[in-house]
Amino acid sequence: MSSIKQYGTVPEASKVATEVTMVQVKAPATLSAGYKFDAISNGQTFSVTVPPEGVTEGQMITVPFTPVAIAAEATPINGSIIGEWKDGLCGCCKFGCCHPHLCCACMCPVALMGQVLTRMKMTWLGNTARNETEYRTTFRNTICVIIVCLLLTFIPRFEDPDPVWVRIEEGIKTPYYIREYPELPLWQNIVNKALNLSVALAPLYAFIVLVRLRRAVRKKYSIRDERCSSCEDCCCALYCGCCTVAQLARQTADYEVQRASCCTDTGLKPIPPVMTV
Repeated sequence: MSSIKQYGTVPEASKVATEVTMVQVKAPATLSAGYKFDAISNGQTFSVTVPPEGVTEGQMITVPFTPVAIAAEATPINGSIIGEWKDGLCGCCKFGCCHPHLCCACMCPVALMGQVLTRMKMTWLGNTARNETEYRTTFRNTICVIIVCLLLTFIPRFEDPDPVWVRIEEGIKTPYYIREYPELPLWQNIVNKALNLSVALAPLYAFIVLVRLRRAVRKKYSIRDERCSSCEDCCCALYCGCCTVAQLARQTADYEVQRASCCTDTGLKPIPPVMTV
């Protein structure tokens, strides 16, 4: 089942007089078979599933009218081919050097990772979300991780006391001085180590979650783990995390159709509303 994203204001549908209640809907974008989006008929929201032949933007399609109590969400448009990656790790500049997904991957890869996690309906810890609330807060939680890490990095540490000179003269003819370095009080030393450990755990968090995310994307698109003796996910996350998260972003969305954004929870801008005439 594909991940889902809200398109924004849903298109209205016009009824077609048939024995079974059918309506005509204008496709909001070029979509592959199986994708879902919302439409409205007489004020009632219902889910539209793209037929097997797919649709192009603006195409009118006739679908059954089955209103639902809660509006269904629309999937991020994605032209991925099942069984293989859209492009390689080095395809970061495919959409230009200033594309939002590339900027995020270079300057704040954890934020982009949070956006892809949201598309995949996963939590900020890289687990499958049990309900909508969990994955809706994923991006916000990853931003909180970034902020906390930055705060911990810039919190002043306790500095070592200044060295002192000690005169040594007992049992010798010519006294001399040596420099001694007093130790920090135990509680200050513990605070310093706790802060340093917290900052050091941030890259470990990003590595573990990125491995889980890449594994989930491979499973969704039926992509085999063929390299590095079945350790491909770990190697990609460890040696080239920025390129890896950028590849996952391209895999889970079609940037040729949907505009990217650095500041939304999925990294995508909603498609403008389409009204049916």
